[in-house]
This record gives sequence, structure tokens and C-alpha cells, in this order.
Amino acid sequence: MSNVRNYIQNAKNFASQQYADWTGEPQPQNGGYANYIGGQRNMTAGVGMRKPIGADGTQPTTAQSQPYIITISNASASVVSNFDVLGAYTYLGSTFTNGSLTLSGVTISSAISNVNYQQFLYQSMNQPFSVGLTYIELVSGSSSQITQTFTLNTQDANGNQLLRTIVPTIDPYQQQSTIVAVKQLYSIDGFTKITFTQILASVVFRMHFYPSTNINLASGLQGSSVTQQYGNPNIVGVPTYIQG
Repeated sequence: MSNVRNYIQNAKNFASQQYADWTGEPQPQNGGYANYIGGQRNMTAGVGMRKPIGADGTQPTTAQSQPYIITISNASASVVSNFDVLGAYTYLGSTFTNGSLTLSGVTISSAISNVNYQQFLYQSMNQPFSVGLTYIELVSGSSSQITQTFTLNTQDANGNQLLRTIVPTIDPYQQQSTIVAVKQLYSIDGFTKITFTQILASVVFRMHFYPSTNINLASGLQGSSVTQQYGNPNIVGVPTYIQG
């Protein structure tokens, strides 16, 4: 198994444990806890591990996951194909304008007021994290944008590469047609790119990355764990079709 596959598997294991209960409350099952986010194809399978008990006999509270949010805007009347989001090692050498990046007429910016996209890329390079849920929200333009196929593309310094194609699917019973929640576990570091098959003309949409685990080496300097784990963000997901 390649280093990339090991890395992805570790991210999945972290997310499986920290997103162990999709309802927000622990559900004992066979001595463990129900796990409502599973692996790659079986999106709802598995049983998580029991959370550790603290010295006072209570279970520690895990911080609720809060998203990193970026906005992707295509101001032109043309469709842009094979467009990359993230990819810090590739794109940090590009020219940024006020912290935003424009490629092929499409602008990527941060939707968080005090952090720009350039800073987010630096953080993804220095503080890799695993994503338990990706929430895609249309701001304006064609609602077909949020169901556009995208590919997770990551590699390591040995050249080992992993590709996974994701086809977001809107639940036929949901009322909103401008949002989709992708329940796919993956890790983001400096190599990771999310490549959209198409960015449609004159669209604006946001991607919310809900982290399951974040690695911050500077925390070790203060005697804290370098791994920060997060609980379920309590957003209901919908089916996601995965190719390959």
C-alpha cells in the first residue's frame, strides 16, 4: 500500500472516530458507539471506538467542527473546464490580489472575513486536516453547478498519486435545490487538489470544509497534543455517488 493510501486511511480513521454519532449524542452499540459516516463506498457503515473516560469519570467534550469556507466565482459567460481548488504547493507561487486567486477568469476567495484564500492555502500546507463533510452552496447562477463532478487528487513526494471522482447528489426529498452535502472522508494537505469538471458560466458558489481532525505542530511547543479532533457539525448529509 502506498504512502498516499496510508495517509488517506489515517484521515478516514480519524473522521470515523470523531464523527462517530451523526445525531450529536453517544449511542452505545456492542460496547462502542454508532458510526454514521463510514468509508468510501459504504457511506453509513461501521461501529466507532468508545471515547476515552476522563479522570473524573466523565467523557471529554469534543469541540464542534467549524468550517473553512471559500467562494468560487466565474464572472465570465464561458464555462471553465478542469478547474483546480486548493493545491497549495502548485498555486502559492501564483499572483494573488488582496489574498484572492484568479485562474482562467475564475476567482477563489475566502468567505471568512479575517482570513484570505492565500492564508488558507498556507495553513493547508502547514496544518493538514481531514474533512468529514463538504457542504456546497450555490450563491448565484445555475443550480447545476453544485452537482458538477469533481476529483480528489493527492500525492506524496515519492510520486504516488490517488484520484477519486465524486458525483454530488441531491436528495430527492430535500426541499432546497441550491445546496448539497458530500459525505466523503478525505485529507487536505499541500498536495491536495479538488478539480471540478466544469465551472459553469456566471456562477458563484461556496464550499464549506468541515474538519474532523487538524494537525498543528506548534501546539506541541505548549505541551498540548498536535492533533485537534472535532465532533459532528450536526448538518444532515445527502447521498453521494463515488466513481472508481
